[in-house]
Amino acid sequence: MNKLSKLTKRGVLSALLASVVIVAAFTPASPRMVLVIDAGHGGKDPGNLGTGRYKQTEKDVTLDVSLKLRDYIEERLPGVEVVMTRTGDSYPSLQDRVRISNEVQADLFISVHCDAFDKPAALGSSTFVMGMHKSEESLRVAMQENAAIFQEEDYEKRYEGFDPRDPDTYIALALRQNVFLGKSLELGKSIQDQFRDRVGRKDRGVKQAGYYVISFTNMPSVLVELGFLTNPGEEDFLQSEQGKDYMASALFRAVREYTNKHHPLGTPEAVAAAPAEIAEVETRTETPAEAPVEVQAPSTEVIFRVQVCASSSPIPQDDPRFGGQPVVVEYIRNGLYKYAVGAAATRAEAETLMRTMRQGAFPDAFVVRFKGNDPWPE
Repeated sequence: MNKLSKLTKRGVLSALLASVVIVAAFTPASPRMVLVIDAGHGGKDPGNLGTGRYKQTEKDVTLDVSLKLRDYIEERLPGVEVVMTRTGDSYPSLQDRVRISNEVQADLFISVHCDAFDKPAALGSSTFVMGMHKSEESLRVAMQENAAIFQEEDYEKRYEGFDPRDPDTYIALALRQNVFLGKSLELGKSIQDQFRDRVGRKDRGVKQAGYYVISFTNMPSVLVELGFLTNPGEEDFLQSEQGKDYMASALFRAVREYTNKHHPLGTPEAVAAAPAEIAEVETRTETPAEAPVEVQAPSTEVIFRVQVCASSSPIPQDDPRFGGQPVVVEYIRNGLYKYAVGAAATRAEAETLMRTMRQGAFPDAFVVRFKGNDPWPE
């Protein structure tokens, strides 16, 4: 496939912008939440082969985890309707996966994958939302997953205007999903929190990249990389039944949290306990030393914190700009990661800290009233 001409790119951009307006204006509200679970690869496309020590490849691991996630949701969240893009060893095209999601007017889309790298030491779980590639890694992973297009017949005609090898293609796509970016980021962060805190996985963070399946879906969408099958220890975990149970359970908890916030069903069954509740996982293959900001345990106590900054990407808790403050709370609002420090019982105490922060790296710091980890209007 040749690179897109400037004229073709301009046409693609115009079409994408138009579709955003249509989606925002005409997507109907539904009392029932519809979730599409997309098990990556399948059929003639095995995905990555891992270390070669197992008969199962990426397509098998993603299907097993996706089916477990479906079963957990159907058992414990009766107000959520699950639609699968595949339930066996079939290969729906990337276009078909998008079409299925849009035709059922899904409220949420989760695509499940496993990562691979040429260095076996690479490990950890990531969640991607649509956006401009922020790093070479994001672009690498997007191109790697989108390359499945070339396994399809007549891909030149079916995907006219989309070249997964051309970085310029992803510029137009970033604009399309912006309308859903806030909720996609929110779900992505919840998934990563669960992977890190409950399953002990190394947290590679929430990133933006131009995957086809989360670029053309008309709803909040994430693509999850469960871990690296090219890392022997991580592959052993993801190939085990326990590992698949734990990862599916973590995804379930994130979906439950999202559902109860954005699609409250009002029934006791809707908040049923998560499966495979894990107090501690002994089979860790890494330490979460590179985890992003640690979110403090929920609390109902009203306190005052100082909001110091907002960022389009996560900031590590040990960033020197935080001045060594022991309490750093991260929360997402309007598609931005926001950070607050301190935990004062009164506004006057918080204002003292605010003045200190303003004298340092945060001249625009201000006091915010919190209940637990959430801003609480006065």
